[in-house]
Amino acid sequence: MKRFLTFLGLISIVLSSHAVEPRSYEFAVIGNDTLRMDVYMPDDTCAAHPAVLFAFGGGFTHGKRNDSHYTEYFNTLADNGIVAISTDYRTTLAKDPQKLTSADGFAQALTGAISDAVSDFYTATCYILQNAEQIRVDTGKIIASGSSAGAITALQAEYGLRNGQAAGIFPQEFNYAGVISFAGAIFSSGSMYWQNKSCPMLLFHGDADRNVPYDRLSAGPVSLCGSATIARSLASQAVPCEFYSFAGADHVIATSPMTDNLYDILGFVKRVAEGKETLTINAVVTKPGATVNTAPVFSIEDYIKANM
Repeated sequence: MKRFLTFLGLISIVLSSHAVEPRSYEFAVIGNDTLRMDVYMPDDTCAAHPAVLFAFGGGFTHGKRNDSHYTEYFNTLADNGIVAISTDYRTTLAKDPQKLTSADGFAQALTGAISDAVSDFYTATCYILQNAEQIRVDTGKIIASGSSAGAITALQAEYGLRNGQAAGIFPQEFNYAGVISFAGAIFSSGSMYWQNKSCPMLLFHGDADRNVPYDRLSAGPVSLCGSATIARSLASQAVPCEFYSFAGADHVIATSPMTDNLYDILGFVKRVAEGKETLTINAVVTKPGATVNTAPVFSIEDYIKANM
């Protein structure tokens, strides 16, 4: 009987979607940049829903919140009672091209670009908290998410928040309810360190990704820690983490799980929203014919070449 009820719960998830007309809100003006978010709301009349706050990909040099690669995914979230919010952020990596000609200069420029993106992600989060009733969001159930550079932004936002780098920005008790990362990483000085426990995370990454490191990329005193490193770090502090590692897959994992892993994503959001996310999963996904890359080699030069 219990298995039958579980089956009924699974088939209640809607994987097809109908087009939802998003509502756009301006949430900040920074210099010459006007930042907006698109909000995809469920059709029901529920007063407050879980929300996924999503940051687009584009290597911190380009990208847009309404990219066609994402819109069907946002519609599917809305069809399943989740407010999908796709946000702008500044893409400033190439604002000083001279810095990009050396590894040290690139690392410095990347640090600044991530900082700008996270600052804007925090501003977007504050806007949601302040306007939660209007956009029908439960403020205790906001999940940070993103693709590629956007995934780095979402992960970095949680990392900074739990390490005291967002003091005075949010109410003292605020934290993201979860993180969903599509080929992301965390930028850290030295080893990863969590001053306070992270929220649960759902991580997707290909082990042959040359755009964002799967494991760890060091450049002098700083490191870009990919999903494999993050998963180990969360395990060490007993934080629920579902890590899907795709053998032989490249940066396609920055978008493909939005169609191929919808059951996993929707299940994660449901468990987080209900306070029942307790799973630790380390799954290796292998497609027939794929080459398993057991020791990915990734250098700062590879990162520059792949992203610039």
